[in-house]
Amino acid sequence: MYGFRNRVKLILQSKCISISTNKPKLKMNSCSDILKEFESGPLDLYRNKSTIDWKKMKVFIESEQILRYKMKAWSIFESDPLFNHSDETLTLDEQRRLALMRMYKIVEKKVFPFDEIMSTPRLSMTKMVTMFQYCPSMAIKVGLTFDMFSNVIFGMDNGRNSEIYQLAIEGKVPGCFALTEISHGTNTKAMRTTCTYDNKIKQFIMHTPDFEAAKCWVGSLGKSSTHAIIWAKLIMSNGDDHGLHAFVVKIRDVKTMLPYSGVIVGDLGEKANLNGVDNGFIMFDNYHIPKESLLSKTGDINDDGQYISPFKDKSKRLGASLGSLSAGRLGIINICVSYITKAVPIAIRYTAVRKQFGPTDGEELPVLEYQLVQCRLIPLLAATYALKIYGDYVARMYESFLFEMFSNSGSERLRLLGAEIHGISSCTKPVAAWTARDAIQECREACGGHGYLKAAGFNDLRSANDANCTYEGDNNVLIQQTSNWLLNIWSNLANGNKNACDTPLGSIEFLKQANSILRGKFMISRFDEGFIHTNLLSCFQWIICYLLERTSERVNLLKAQGVCKFTAKNESQMFFARDLSIAFAEYLILKQFIETTTSPDLDESHRSVLHKLASLYGFWLIEKHLSLMYEGSYANGPLASEVIKESIINLSSSLQNEAVTLADAIAPPDFILNSVLGASNGKVYENLKNALWRQKSTFERPAWWNEISTRSKL
Repeated sequence: MYGFRNRVKLILQSKCISISTNKPKLKMNSCSDILKEFESGPLDLYRNKSTIDWKKMKVFIESEQILRYKMKAWSIFESDPLFNHSDETLTLDEQRRLALMRMYKIVEKKVFPFDEIMSTPRLSMTKMVTMFQYCPSMAIKVGLTFDMFSNVIFGMDNGRNSEIYQLAIEGKVPGCFALTEISHGTNTKAMRTTCTYDNKIKQFIMHTPDFEAAKCWVGSLGKSSTHAIIWAKLIMSNGDDHGLHAFVVKIRDVKTMLPYSGVIVGDLGEKANLNGVDNGFIMFDNYHIPKESLLSKTGDINDDGQYISPFKDKSKRLGASLGSLSAGRLGIINICVSYITKAVPIAIRYTAVRKQFGPTDGEELPVLEYQLVQCRLIPLLAATYALKIYGDYVARMYESFLFEMFSNSGSERLRLLGAEIHGISSCTKPVAAWTARDAIQECREACGGHGYLKAAGFNDLRSANDANCTYEGDNNVLIQQTSNWLLNIWSNLANGNKNACDTPLGSIEFLKQANSILRGKFMISRFDEGFIHTNLLSCFQWIICYLLERTSERVNLLKAQGVCKFTAKNESQMFFARDLSIAFAEYLILKQFIETTTSPDLDESHRSVLHKLASLYGFWLIEKHLSLMYEGSYANGPLASEVIKESIINLSSSLQNEAVTLADAIAPPDFILNSVLGASNGKVYENLKNALWRQKSTFERPAWWNEISTRSKL
């Protein structure tokens, strides 16, 4: 057993009183020692109109501990030439080399001390966001090569691979995680790589039957890993199949970096983005590995050569093994936050400076003054705050889960908590990814032609975030996990089990009042009634209950017609299971935002602005579900639609003078933001000129100039 496993447990247990999903108490200080005043410039027009202090808002949103943790790391990046940004696109090989060298520098310099993260587990997500906002490829390299590789061993091994684990956390064993196969990803049960135990030689024999069974999309495998965690079916000599298990496998000779005999490793090549990560595929030809390679917490081979496991149910065994994926999905929510908190501030700052048109014979106006721009960007600013607050919440949720896992392993509460977190992460990860996707695109378009420049920063954000919609579960497949969980709860409630809603996080407690909720009607008749946040939450509770009722009816109807359970669920996705999962995710994010606005640590001016933002976010979400509200007779006549649309317009306009300051509060420092359009000085055109003059190719004659001159006649 690892010596520090007990140390981690003791650390978490010592924090048991303070660990919860409630936000820690904060003081609204300005952290002036690390947050410097912005350079005076064109953005002063809006900054001087604001009623809030961007520094105080930033400390409140982040917490002083998190903010200092980030700023310390970013300062290290900015001071080291290895982390300098390139003005032009680098070759594939150079992108990978730089990501690798930066990864090793972070480990060697101990930028993110291991003991700090162990004492405050939520810092693991902060570490991730801090790196992703600088360079996603580097963040993925660190996260996969050392963090995920070591975490899986830590969570699934019984101590036999402690040396590999220790070397991995020290940055001396580069590893990777190989689950997905060429022809199967989500359907883990259909994966075909095998690992057969030979009791005569006390070894496993790993084999890939064909290319379709090759492990693929494995980050850090293509060029740089020496070890891999390989998921394969554990087969006994007599043919018994015990399903997927994880094995720690040596794949390359560390002295030559060439694969061992019996191992075929290939590189997947250039991708749409994230090219600092060397994704690869791997195949095995009857490759022998030691018995100790098996990560044995969920299943093992005893000295007599018999398979043993604490789980009799194979599906529960696999579920326990893959439980870490919920943590990955919670992490992706915060990756989305790291992207959207760059995109939206860039667009807000740029539109506050960019001037176009105006009243006849008057001065040109900043485009942020126009209603259409306000209603495109300021709701996205509200969504950014909502996701930022929710990302902080899930980090605390993850910390609570770790505490429960170490303190009450095997308890019924842990089982319920795991199921609830799985249900929550399976819908909020997709919604976060889609929100970031749409926000980045809208921000790019709002910045016009200049937004299309690489130096603007949007294009890299857009293509990097695109991966969030797929990995750790394709969004449209993943959200079905949430609707399945909710439908199961709904069925239990229908059968009289009121305790079905008593989950550790209380996310579905309102379903106990489903009958009265379904009898409710849309209650907002005036703009200002949207400031009563219970009205907004009531709308979502009705939408969720309505979709649950209709989806359940649809599934039961199909079953009554003789359709199997699988087909019944499959043919109920667009009617209405998909919308159900999305609405539930939006409700959870909005609810957390609203609860944050009531914090006693907010003064009145900052509370008022956050209150407006939460109202705007709520109306912006509800507008998407208007057709359902009319279909289910929750709303009647034009009033509901008019109130919702007018509220979005009025709230966006009322936040116009606060928009730049709110953007300042969530934007990272200029070095991390790395955008000529969104720099904090607001000197857009000067920044753009400097960027163009700095690029070597701006004024150079191209190498192919003679291809033009030889064809020119004048």
